Amino acid sequence: MIPNFVFPDRKDLKKKIQENKVIYDDIAEQAKKIDLDKVDYTGEDFVPRSEIKQKQKVYFWIRVYLKEETDIESNTDVSIVWHETGEKLTTKFICYSKKGLDRDLDEQVTNYNPEDDKKVLCLMVEEDKINIDNEDIPFIKTLFKIGRFYQFQVWRKEDMSLLDSDGKELPWFDIDF
Repeated sequence: MIPNFVFPDRKDLKKKIQENKVIYDDIAEQAKKIDLDKVDYTGEDFVPRSEIKQKQKVYFWIRVYLKEETDIESNTDVSIVWHETGEKLTTKFICYSKKGLDRDLDEQVTNYNPEDDKKVLCLMVEEDKINIDNEDIPFIKTLFKIGRFYQFQVWRKEDMSLLDSDGKELPWFDIDF
C-alpha cells in the first residue's frame, strides 16, 4: 500500500490550479488591452524561420533472393549494376532474412525461427540517393516502388548484376525493390 503522504492534499492541488488560472487570466487580460494600431512594426521581419539541426535519414529496403547460399559480412557494400547504361547503385548488406516467418490472416507471426536464411539478402539504400541525388542512376531509380520516379518496367534479368565489395557476382534469381 502506498502511504498517504506521497500524494498532495486535494485542497492544495485545487488551490495551485486556481492560482495558475488567475495568473494566466491576468496575462490574457493585459494582452487584450494592447492597442495594435499604436504598435510600431517598422524594421520587423515576420519571415518564419526554421533551422534543421540534423537531417533525418530514411532508407529503402531491397530484398534479394539468391540461387545458392552465400556468406557475407554485415555492413558490406553490394552494388547493383545496370549493364545497358553502366549505372551502379551501391547499397549496404544489413542482414539475412529469417526462416519460417509464417503469418496468419491477421499478419501475426505464427512460427518464428531465429535461423538466418542465407539465400535472402536484405539490403538498404538511403532514400535521398533514389529520390534526390540520382542523376547517375536514371533507370535504377525507376525500379523502387516507393520512390518518386517509380515506373513499371519490363527488363531482362541478364541486364542487371549484383556485385559484393570484392567484385564477385552474386547469383540471384529475384529482387524486390
